[in-house]
Amino acid sequence: MEKAYTTKQELRNRYLSYRNGLPAAKRKEKSEEIRERLKQEPAFQEAEAVLVYMNYRSEVETSALVEELLHSGEKRIFAPKVEGMNIRFYEITSMEDLKEGYQGIREPEADGQRLFTQEMSQALKALILVPGAVFDRQRGRMGYGKGFYDRYLAAFPALKSAALAFECQIAKKVPEEAHDKKTDMIITEAGVIK
Repeated sequence: MEKAYTTKQELRNRYLSYRNGLPAAKRKEKSEEIRERLKQEPAFQEAEAVLVYMNYRSEVETSALVEELLHSGEKRIFAPKVEGMNIRFYEITSMEDLKEGYQGIREPEADGQRLFTQEMSQALKALILVPGAVFDRQRGRMGYGKGFYDRYLAAFPALKSAALAFECQIAKKVPEEAHDKKTDMIITEAGVIK
């Protein structure tokens, strides 16, 4: 059994240090393996829209996937923008649509015409890709403490969700609170947790 953590922040810091400890080349290689696993998932193959995150710091890299999807034109791509205490997703058609925003993360412009809406979540087969700090094999997830994705998943219950994580981010157990939302799956370089 892992030692008991006095705070969620200690747990988050420990697993972020594991992730940060992966050399850049390893992270790139593992991110490619995760991308290939994601592409095998029926939820991804059937999706007409993919709500992506733009990787930041040592997160599983999504830039190559986003470029590939934009290039193929087979799916609509939406990227997140932090607006106050929430995130909203806006459609992008090229990497040029992204500018440095919240904490230096690349974000799209806020444009009502490009907003991902409740109606779209009902009408389109859509998959949201979710980042995070720590995960467990029961699909528990801990983000960075702001609750952006928990609130978004709660607001869009029709969305299928896949968290992308490195195997070193999988803990025995993530502490859960009532507002915490599990993703439908967690994809690591070692496999898919459902």
